[in-house]
Amino acid sequence: MVPKRNFTILVLPSSPHQRVFSIPAPIPVLSALFLFSIILLFIASSGAWSLYRLQKVGKESERLAAENRAARSRIQTQGERIEYLTREISGIREKAGYVQSYLGLKPQDPGVGKIGQGGVELAPRNKDAHQCANPSASHGASLSTIDIRQLDIDLQQIVGALQGRQEKLDHTPSVSPVDSQQSWISSSYGARISPFTGKEQFHPGVDIAGAEKTSILAPANGTVTFVGKDGALGMTIRIKHDSLYDSIYGHLDKTVVKRGQKVHRGDVIGYMGNSGRSTGHHLHYEIEKNGKNVNPLKYMADWKSQNFVMLTD
Repeated sequence: MVPKRNFTILVLPSSPHQRVFSIPAPIPVLSALFLFSIILLFIASSGAWSLYRLQKVGKESERLAAENRAARSRIQTQGERIEYLTREISGIREKAGYVQSYLGLKPQDPGVGKIGQGGVELAPRNKDAHQCANPSASHGASLSTIDIRQLDIDLQQIVGALQGRQEKLDHTPSVSPVDSQQSWISSSYGARISPFTGKEQFHPGVDIAGAEKTSILAPANGTVTFVGKDGALGMTIRIKHDSLYDSIYGHLDKTVVKRGQKVHRGDVIGYMGNSGRSTGHHLHYEIEKNGKNVNPLKYMADWKSQNFVMLTD
């Protein structure tokens, strides 16, 4: 019979005068203790690793939650901006409709984004989970590409019309050819008693009196078509403003423009004089519309009633 093998555990004291303890430890007991230690170590290690992973997952969850909050905030801000821009575009389109109506214009495509009917519409709020998760999708839908393109077309049409009208206004006589603070009306347009014959006659313009060599200004853009002496009018300038209007300036002392020269409103074209058949220094000013004389006073917006001093030539 094989004898059982045992181990003895000795507990040595720190002092030589103390007793030494011995604990018998059979092999099965030591094996059980070793296995129990391994299991205990494994459980402790697993717990520590699980705790570490749990802390890491918690931190990651907090980071993702913060990013999610920031993303939602950005999406909300973007949505609010889109709503604001949508309202602004709607307001602009309504104003564009008013301007188009005033200018007598029509939208380029009456079937798309009709002007004057409320413009771009806000998308209705929907509590659907998908839209709540992605609110920018519903906001983006409110800004129709077709509506924005149509608004651009309408604004271009308005700008083009205004530029055309501005061009027309620039070539329409609208101010006095003489500074209203340095002159006065000495004879008006229409029937009058001639200072030379004493008989009634038709006066095709207005006479504007002032000091000798007072500057004569172009009342609108145009092209000089005549410079020279013209019978009773003496030294004369004629300007063609467009296909509708021409203007005539008589009794000048001196001219500073040439035939074919382009002039702009406010340019000096000559100086007041007493040439031709005249009784004193003044400017004889005529406006022709479609080749017929019209009252120049209707085209002198800068004149006031105190400037009208009715005198004979």
